[in-house]
Amino acid sequence: MNTKHILTAATGALMLFSSCSGDLDVKPLDPNVVTAEKAYSTDDAYVQGLMKIYSIWAMSGQDGDGSSDIAGLDPGNCQLMRCWWNLNETCTDESKNAWGDTWVDALDYNSWNTIQNEAIEGGYQRAMFIISLSNEYIKQVDASSHPQKAQLKAEARFCRALAYEVLLDLFRNPPFITESNFSIAPSPVGDSEKRINPTLFEWIANELTEIRSDLPAARQGVYGRADQGAADFLLARLYLNGEVYAGAKYYSECIEACNRVIAGGYSLADNYEHLFLADNDQTCKNEIIFPIVFDGASTSTWGGMTFLIMASVSGENTSMKDYKGVNAGWDGMRATGQFIDKFEFENDAAPTAGSIKDIRGMFEDTDRSQHITSTPIGTFKTEGWEVCKFRNVTSSGTVINNAWPDTDFPMFRLGDVYLMYAEAVLRGGNGGDLGTAVKYINALRARGYTGTQGNISQDQLTLGFILDERARELYWEGTRRTDLIRFGVFANGYNWDFKGGVATGANIDEKYILYPIPTTDMTVNGNLVQNPGF
Repeated sequence: MNTKHILTAATGALMLFSSCSGDLDVKPLDPNVVTAEKAYSTDDAYVQGLMKIYSIWAMSGQDGDGSSDIAGLDPGNCQLMRCWWNLNETCTDESKNAWGDTWVDALDYNSWNTIQNEAIEGGYQRAMFIISLSNEYIKQVDASSHPQKAQLKAEARFCRALAYEVLLDLFRNPPFITESNFSIAPSPVGDSEKRINPTLFEWIANELTEIRSDLPAARQGVYGRADQGAADFLLARLYLNGEVYAGAKYYSECIEACNRVIAGGYSLADNYEHLFLADNDQTCKNEIIFPIVFDGASTSTWGGMTFLIMASVSGENTSMKDYKGVNAGWDGMRATGQFIDKFEFENDAAPTAGSIKDIRGMFEDTDRSQHITSTPIGTFKTEGWEVCKFRNVTSSGTVINNAWPDTDFPMFRLGDVYLMYAEAVLRGGNGGDLGTAVKYINALRARGYTGTQGNISQDQLTLGFILDERARELYWEGTRRTDLIRFGVFANGYNWDFKGGVATGANIDEKYILYPIPTTDMTVNGNLVQNPGF
């Protein structure tokens, strides 16, 4: 089966039961309801059930763009990847949104609260849905005689660990439920005031360590599914943020995990641009460790890559057709001037998109100011440069599907591993060295500059440099908010256009390091503790 379709082969039988309480073995009286007993009647059904769990990152519901697995959540605005992306990018210097939707002001201006917000609600509820489905799936596959039981269970545990890592990062103290505890349990004990949760942190780390041997070796599994490289990458990311998540340093453990990923045989794609095109599953599979898979024929959604590609370009700029593969953009998102300044120009006094020395800087600046100066809302066409990174066109210039993108989202890739390794070395981790860190960074910069003119020396490799290099290499890939928090400059010390609702940017309350747990869950789960300040 084509790997672009393998994650979208789920059937109606996969709408399995999930529950926080009660006996899941009780059969419903309604004969039209599919029980787990019927859903898992064949070996193939277990693979399809796992694909349903993976697909939640790409699809809101079972029946395409108009369906949602969770009542009350818009299938487009509240699609998981779209919500996760906005929660990690639109609140930073890398993106501002021009629409008048109710969620936009809160993220543009770093002013969210407990009033229901589509991005916050969708990110939280759909991540919890992954956990709920994973718990039921693990219970069922564990009781089966499937010949690949150990691997299937390990993959489901990976999906659950990833969802918990997302919730740890965004909310810090989510409810905690596993296949052995179907009650509405209290969160693992954390320190709400310090915004840390070492218990959940350690649980995720232990999960990823335990499942590793049951996953395929790096690059030996099915594209789009978890292997040992994906587990090690997620461990590295978790450990890199250990001080933020758990209040302790895990930089040596981060380096160890990075070394395992690198030893897995991944290699940088020759062309940076190809990482974000519609055939990246073919041209860049040696660098992409774990993608969110999209296929124009099977994953029709107004979220995901449709959102990321369409919202980033103008509906009136027909010259941008090759960037999106269709004739009308959504006039949505663009970068702030402070982020643009991370790149080097031929003439820094008169920066233009065409004069960026680094090919990683992919922007459109025609008739646009670099900075957003009046307001983000309604000024897409005149203020802030368009970001042209993701496109629905292949490396040969072909549009495979005009209606829905074929471009996969490279959620984990080797370029990030090189950056994590270098940062962990600079932060004092053992098991690595500065010479190797510089080599990895220069490999990224040589690709960006198509030569050695952008290479740096060991003296130039500083933490400040790493933060800016992560922006240049990974912008719009969902890492920026976490990076700014880890470097201690998200709330204070670095400002950008309309941060805090001020045109030139302003410091914000430390409470905005986290999002509030939605009131829809707070009101039904008395064990939850709201994040400080909300």
